[in-house]
Amino acid sequence: MKLLLGLLLLPTLSFASSFVPTSFSANYEETLKSVTGKERKSFGKIDYKFPGHLRFEVTQPNPTLFVVNPQKSWLFQPAFVKGEKDQVTIQKSSNLPIIKFLDSVKDGVEQSKLFTTKYNKNEVTLTFVKTIQKEMGFTEVVLQAAKDAKSIKELKGFEKIILTKVDGSKTNIRLIDIKENVSFPPGNFEYKPSANAKITNH
Repeated sequence: MKLLLGLLLLPTLSFASSFVPTSFSANYEETLKSVTGKERKSFGKIDYKFPGHLRFEVTQPNPTLFVVNPQKSWLFQPAFVKGEKDQVTIQKSSNLPIIKFLDSVKDGVEQSKLFTTKYNKNEVTLTFVKTIQKEMGFTEVVLQAAKDAKSIKELKGFEKIILTKVDGSKTNIRLIDIKENVSFPPGNFEYKPSANAKITNH
């Protein structure tokens, strides 16, 4: 989950239209491969609206909800054992890496202060500068397409996103059923904890 949160979402090619749409909603499949080769999968949904809005929900196998707007973020983790309290972590969202990344690639993967860009046939690799690798939680993002990567104008044109964590583990992500320019309902990027939840403020 942390790796995907660090995703969604620069020096030679520019894009005429938005690389990441102003808003989108998509289902996803995430496959995490550890350094020992062990794999585990998770499934869920992601909503994004520029600037600074994100709703990331893991539906399987361990339900989790992460909601961000320009003022706050909420991380909801339901109780694993009956009788325990749900966990909600609340913090200011101004410096969250995921928001900085997604907002920065809206108009393309070029001329970024966060990473360098390298094209190789059907792939484009975004390598994060060393000063922010620890903050982001990973070293690079590889976008894979079925054709020459330089011809891809939008994020939805890539079939797979490969994230490499600082410890060397990798996560493969497929975005499914992407819907662009979505009008989200009021409150979609807010979260109201239940009265009996355990709340931690940072």
